Amino acid sequence: MFNYKAIITTAVMLGATVSFSHAEAAKTVRINQAFQSLLYLPLYVARDKGFFEEAGVDVKITTGGGAAQSWSAVLGGSADFSIHDPVFIPISKAKGGPGVVVAAIQDAPAVWVVGKDSTNLQDNVALFKDKIVTTMPEPDSTWAFFSYLMQSNNFDKDYAKINQVGVGNEMAPLLAGRSDYALGTEPQISQVETEGMSVVYSFSADPDWYPFAFSALLSTEDYVKDHADETQRVVNALQRASEYIYTNTDDAVKVAQDAFPDLDKAVVEKAVQRELVAKAYPKEVTVSEKSWENAMRIADFVGIIDKDADTSSYAGNVNTEFAKNAVGQAD
Repeated sequence: MFNYKAIITTAVMLGATVSFSHAEAAKTVRINQAFQSLLYLPLYVARDKGFFEEAGVDVKITTGGGAAQSWSAVLGGSADFSIHDPVFIPISKAKGGPGVVVAAIQDAPAVWVVGKDSTNLQDNVALFKDKIVTTMPEPDSTWAFFSYLMQSNNFDKDYAKINQVGVGNEMAPLLAGRSDYALGTEPQISQVETEGMSVVYSFSADPDWYPFAFSALLSTEDYVKDHADETQRVVNALQRASEYIYTNTDDAVKVAQDAFPDLDKAVVEKAVQRELVAKAYPKEVTVSEKSWENAMRIADFVGIIDKDADTSSYAGNVNTEFAKNAVGQAD
């Protein structure tokens, strides 16, 4: 989930295929994730199914508590990679800082709209007229997604009434009857379905939004240059994990359930299945140019980057070498 307020705050502060022999010592790599999130399931599968170990890396996973904190860990040297919204890289570049996107973790805009009224709005967004729609606070991601959806359909800002609430609380007004719809990610969506809510709109199902660089593996140019071997091993493991989610889904669901023991197992399973239908987990971890452009379009709409600036270009922010090597090795 994008926290654009944290992104803006951080922006102000920012001034070859490998093989592994078990005779070698595993190389330690530190990855800081923004949150413990179903969006990052390939990371947990790579860890729990031993793909990192088999690739020859000893991965230490820490949690920053937010994308800003995770990226700061990379900049500060306490992490080698971070996993979160990749828009931090062009923001860093615009301030003269480092940064490179290495691999895709989430390849779709995995945001859905739910409501008590089950009428499908996928091809009739005009039915949002005068409805109360709950989102995260401006300028964060679900607010940005819904606001852009209205604008791109030529509706003015008052066409629907946006109810902004704190991150993580988006479903409460809907369940209490104080809003008509709410935007959220998994497992929020599957949880409220058990309370009678229905999915009425999927951003990932709209071809104008898919693919979308929603979450990625990030580092600095210096790290991936000086540690190309470790980088390739990590990306190889993530590619194996992403494929495994699709080919061994039942087992991947168990990994997700272990990662979220406080959630009902049926809810976790349904959430993972919805992510798969959305093609949110990348079958190939190469960040495509289209996914990058779609993500930058929303970031530009919010006003945190200039998508036409050199600092926001695909070529200047995304290194596809490691991902393409990993995909080639998998093939």
